[in-house]
Amino acid sequence: MAEVEELRPVPRERAILESFFTQLGMFSFDRAKDYVEKEKDSSRSAGAMWAALLAALAHLSAAEKAYHNMTFLGQKLGGQSFFSRKDSIRTIYTSLYNELKKVVTMGRHAQPSSTSYLEDLLSHLSEQLCHFTQARMEMADLYEKMHSLGNQKSINSDELVTSLEVVLNKYSSKFHHPILGRVEESFQTEVDVVTQLLRCQAQVSEWRFLSALLNLHGANSKLAAWGQLFLRQRETRKHLFGGQSQKAVQPPHLYVWLQRFQATLLAKFSFYFHEALSRQTAAADMRALTARTTLDYHGKISSFIRKYDASNVSLVFDNRGSDSFQGHGYHHPHSYREAPKGVEQFPAVVSLPSGERPLTHWPNVIMMMGDRAAELNTLDKVVHFYDDKVQSTYYLTRPEPHFTLVVIFDGRKSEKDLNISGFLQEISGSLRNSKVFSTLKPGSKG
Repeated sequence: MAEVEELRPVPRERAILESFFTQLGMFSFDRAKDYVEKEKDSSRSAGAMWAALLAALAHLSAAEKAYHNMTFLGQKLGGQSFFSRKDSIRTIYTSLYNELKKVVTMGRHAQPSSTSYLEDLLSHLSEQLCHFTQARMEMADLYEKMHSLGNQKSINSDELVTSLEVVLNKYSSKFHHPILGRVEESFQTEVDVVTQLLRCQAQVSEWRFLSALLNLHGANSKLAAWGQLFLRQRETRKHLFGGQSQKAVQPPHLYVWLQRFQATLLAKFSFYFHEALSRQTAAADMRALTARTTLDYHGKISSFIRKYDASNVSLVFDNRGSDSFQGHGYHHPHSYREAPKGVEQFPAVVSLPSGERPLTHWPNVIMMMGDRAAELNTLDKVVHFYDDKVQSTYYLTRPEPHFTLVVIFDGRKSEKDLNISGFLQEISGSLRNSKVFSTLKPGSKG
């Protein structure tokens, strides 16, 4: 009998709700807000429960706009109005949660009548939206945490991924009503993309080619599908002196930031796995492809070598303690390779200009990585060493725990050469990929 009741239509109210959540799912926050406010004004004679839900939905639109535009990051708390810019996002969603709880309570206390199905529906939706507001608060807390990591030298992406998985497992089936389909899909996509990008960040830092590639590709595919929502929407603008024009709706800041994060990871991935990727295409095509990344590490280092006449620039991977290390690119999971020993525990991920690590210098490089480990592990120190025997100068810095960037010059170079140390710090800081988290806040520069 309950299933038959569920199939009975409530044409007008259900159509209004479906239209509202469709607009919300397409990031048309202002349009969705105007829509329910007009409906609230035109249906003053409707029941108190319907009016209360419409008021809550108008506030939901405003909350979602602030959430997706990340305007809550780095703000001082306070403010009196429901939606003062000074209110924290948690305050906003908590107020909304309380409004929705009231609708749920109204539904439970409603007397049986001809509108019982509608009251049951509104109560049911409000209950699921309560879960949604809680999920938003937890995600907002996570973005606050990520934003605070922008100045950190090292970021534990695995820890962030664990937090995301907890949120997803907790709420993934909590707002499943068909009317909330667009909202559920948007939430799932957002959490999936952030999770895949953070996983990719962790996997690139451990030089895991296939898993990093799959997560990067997965996030890119989801972002591209998400982006179609904006391309399909047109915004009509009326001009001051008559006439009108249409243009695509601008995506919210959160989406733009996710694209930026994906682009910085693609640049880093292209550099760390340059050798494996370059086997798949001609050298000229590879140069053209890396030149299109947000930061062309390969091109930038090549230019530095030419400008300052460097003998070699290498990125060294310390694979000691790694059971799964097998070398460049993809390897079948069941293929066997004896664990590397000696100098083979320190392969060159990238070595320019020749592509081959300078064998005569490698013992010196490994020795300095050990002797000067304490300085290198601060992740912001450039270590200098001149070897009189081979008449060469070495500069080392560590962008992240398993990787060391090395520049080798023939002859003696000053420890205080700002061009060299500045270049190393710039490349190392970019490879760390933590500054992108500071750009979560709108208007911030990474």
